[in-house]
Order: sequence, then C-alpha cells, then structure tokens
Amino acid sequence: MAAVLKMFSLLLVAMVTTEGAPPPMEINIGQLMKEIQMPGIVITDKLSYKPHKLRMLKWRVTDCGMPSDPLKVNGTLMPDPLNINDQITGSFNVTPMVTIDKPLRGEVEIKKKVLGQWVKIPCVDNIGSCTYDDLCSLIPLEPGDPCPSPLSDYNIPCECPFKIGSYVLPPQTFYLTVGLLPEWLVTGEYQARAKLSFSGKALACREVAISVVEN
Repeated sequence: MAAVLKMFSLLLVAMVTTEGAPPPMEINIGQLMKEIQMPGIVITDKLSYKPHKLRMLKWRVTDCGMPSDPLKVNGTLMPDPLNINDQITGSFNVTPMVTIDKPLRGEVEIKKKVLGQWVKIPCVDNIGSCTYDDLCSLIPLEPGDPCPSPLSDYNIPCECPFKIGSYVLPPQTFYLTVGLLPEWLVTGEYQARAKLSFSGKALACREVAISVVEN
C-alpha cells in the first residue's frame, strides 16, 4: 500500500519533457545511485537522507495522447511553485467516456537529467519506470470496502470498474511530506510519461515536467 501511495503521489506532482532532448541513457541502479549522489548525502540502494526543504519549480503537464482518447483528465495543483513539507491544494475532473475495468494497464517512464544526459530511473519496488499490467489489482481496498474521504464525499469511485460519467473533486488541501515521495527524488531536472490503456486500447497519456530545488 505504501508503494501505491508513493506512486500516485509522484504522478500527481512529478516530472519533464523537453523537445530535442538527447536519447535516454540506460543505467543500472548502482550506477544511478553513484551519479545522483549529492555532497554530504550517503547513498546506498536507498537514500538514507533527503533534503527537508524542497521546492518544485517549472512544472507543467501536457497531453501526449490523441484527441479521440476516451479518458479525459484535468486537474490543478497550487501553489506554483510547490513546496514539499507544506500544504498544497489540488482538484481534478476525470471523465471516462467508456467503462474502464480490468485489466487497466499503466506504463510509466521517468528520467533524471544527469551530466547533460537523460537517465532512465529503473523500476524498483513498483516505483520508477514501471509497467503495471493491472492497476486495478494495486488499489489497496478489499471488494465492498468504502472509498476514503474525500472521494466518498463526492461519490467518486476508487475501484474498478469506473463507469461512464464525470467525476469532480473540488479543491482539497493536504500536506505533502517528503515521506510520500520516492527516496531517490532529490534535486534536479526530471521528465516523466504515463500512459493508460484498457484491453489494448489507449485511454490517456500525460507528460509531466518538473525541476526540484532546495529552498
């Protein structure tokens, strides 16, 4: 469940696409940890320390799908820039134009800019550049369990199937802590792409851009 929460938190606030960027450089986890090491920070397979004052600058979300994609997703995050370990306000409007059920496939690719090259972040413990064959099975609820607030307050479903309709979450304020983010998320430039598909048919695609700096 912790991994799922981290994954969705990351997708909510994360990463970057730059036209004309160099091709991605494949790198293993040991090399990656060595490359992204920051002065004064001890890094093993997992970071033992993360700066407590981080700010997310220059973040943007773009639609990388087709106009005909049957899942429309719009949302807002405030303030801009976002501060980690601080309050943020988010809202969304999700409109599926087809019923979405198992298997709901998700493909996530995340890269970090290292020494002028885009380094692909590997998939570790279901976090990073991962493919999820069935996101429905990752939802941490038992069949029949109620959706948590605030989703239940606005009749927003949180398990498959997701029926045709419009699901709107008005602005909600919550606290974004460092602990909700993957341990390798340190300062730097990032880019990410997330694609959703159902039974082999594309549903939606989003690219997210972000620069993470210390306050």
